[in-house]
Amino acid sequence: MIRSTDKHRRVLSLLRRSEWDKAHAIVMGMRDRLAFRMHGLLHRIEGDLDNARYWYDRAAVPFSKSMSAASEIEAIAALLERRDRAMRPRASSAPRTGTRRRPRRRSGSRRSLA
Repeated sequence: MIRSTDKHRRVLSLLRRSEWDKAHAIVMGMRDRLAFRMHGLLHRIEGDLDNARYWYDRAAVPFSKSMSAASEIEAIAALLERRDRAMRPRASSAPRTGTRRRPRRRSGSRRSLA
């Protein structure tokens, strides 16, 4: 899974403020599926549908003109949030004792019988 970066969040912020040129300048240098989706959205907003289809294909996301740009921006924001949450370290519910359990030996282990 690709970790969300400051660049992803910066592009999202620019998309929300309709600063297409600035968002495009940043996303052109990014090389992951989420960035490709953002790039496709920018081209869809610009009306360059052939180029948008290319980027959506690279993102492995179906191209659709039926979803509004605002709805897609929020869908991308939700995806970023889920990725960020998934990457955060989780606190263990049980306290760690500092001891490790040894793995159980399987029958037929390589130990010599001598």
